Amino acid sequence: MSDSMINNAKGMLTGLAVGDALGMVSEFEQPGTFPYVDEMRAGGPFNLPKGYWTDDTSMALCLAESLLNNGGYDSYDVMGNFTRWRNEGYLSSTGFCFDCGGQIQAAIRDFESDKSAWVAKDTPRTEAAGNGAIMRLAPVVLAAFKHRSEKDILAMVRLSARETHYSFEAEAGAEVFAALLIRAMKANGNKTKVEDIDSLSTSNLFDDIWRRVRQPQELNTSGYIIHSLQVAWWAFQTYDSFRDGMLAVVNLGGDSDTNGAIYGQLAGAFYGYEAIPTTWRHDLYDEANITKKAELLYLMDSCEILVSRFEIDKLPPTRQ
Repeated sequence: MSDSMINNAKGMLTGLAVGDALGMVSEFEQPGTFPYVDEMRAGGPFNLPKGYWTDDTSMALCLAESLLNNGGYDSYDVMGNFTRWRNEGYLSSTGFCFDCGGQIQAAIRDFESDKSAWVAKDTPRTEAAGNGAIMRLAPVVLAAFKHRSEKDILAMVRLSARETHYSFEAEAGAEVFAALLIRAMKANGNKTKVEDIDSLSTSNLFDDIWRRVRQPQELNTSGYIIHSLQVAWWAFQTYDSFRDGMLAVVNLGGDSDTNGAIYGQLAGAFYGYEAIPTTWRHDLYDEANITKKAELLYLMDSCEILVSRFEIDKLPPTRQ
């Protein structure tokens, strides 16, 4: 295995958490109404200690734990971990759940109503496409990266998004982001290779989202998946270091923790762990565990979809 690939793998997951922790102090704020963020700080709407992270990292760690414990993707187990986080504060930086988005709360409530349920293929899709579908994505890409085809990785990514965002747009947006992460891992410092994702297209919707990501009319920091992809891609293309791009993102305010987590995954996969400022890594809560999880995910012997709770995946449910 290449040291550079391990560096990129660690960068992807650690970058997620760093962006989350940096961005939490400016979450929900308007640009220019808060002190410029250039280091880890305490505060934010949840009054967190310096370096603590929010729902983005908690859900990513829930995914990571499930993938590592099962040796693959078990849809019911993933949702079980998300439910433990929501109800018990499992894998939270504070020991309790906070900042849980509305779409995610609704999905967890539906799951709790019947934890062995099979989601029928005619279940109505939602129009809501929040960025929660991609804020936690890194563990899925890392776990499948070495042993699965790109097509297989995107299938797992769709399932991961679908767990909490039963939306065609959210799934396709997750595919676009995963394609960028895959290319960033392999780019070897060449940004033009990252945007070469047309060959990974799965649909016209994928193509349309990718076009919109590259050609935003203006930057918007809402929780809409397309807006977050546009912010992350703008920062990645505009700045030449993990640090500079991250500071540009989190100082936009709005959904700054999630936008920071999304940019952090992409920039971390491209620049690598060592490119993340040392002080940010040092101040990050539970950094050693997060970094170790990234390495373990990348080194998994195999990772495939073991069980899906969605009929659309054409895999029979095994949980009764």
